[in-house]
Amino acid sequence: MRIGSGVVVALLSGMASWLLLAVVRAAGGAHPVISWIGLVPLVAVTLLVLAMTWQVRRYVHGKGTWRPSPQRARGTLVGAQAAALGGAALLGWYLANSLVHVSVADVPSQRVQLVWGVVHAAAALALSVSGYVGQAWCRIPPTEHDDDDGDTATDGDLAYG
Repeated sequence: MRIGSGVVVALLSGMASWLLLAVVRAAGGAHPVISWIGLVPLVAVTLLVLAMTWQVRRYVHGKGTWRPSPQRARGTLVGAQAAALGGAALLGWYLANSLVHVSVADVPSQRVQLVWGVVHAAAALALSVSGYVGQAWCRIPPTEHDDDDGDTATDGDLAYG
């Protein structure tokens, strides 16, 4: 998965979220409240993705003694890809939430929501980055026996994926 995909997802999510928040506000509704509790799953999943992909990386580079099953390695890779795109989508959502609070940042309660939105956006960015890093860690390095006939792993192949 390429970084451009994450950028597109973040932009689309941000635009859709901003539009949704504007419609809710125009209809007389309140913006959703962002609190610290939302950081817990973001940080937990970020650390989980890094830990799981690190295990695959160690094995792929011959440093680990534990051999992951092909299903687990594939699942780890898919989880990293999901974290990359999910983090990008959440980044768009939290940035849109932050943007709607910028115009009323002189009100203390709105300023708090602006700060929490930025903090959550940073955590969502970390989640997305962990997904891209984890994906890179799952790459199988080329061997001296690789050739260009397509029958063996190349630099672009991913572990078990």
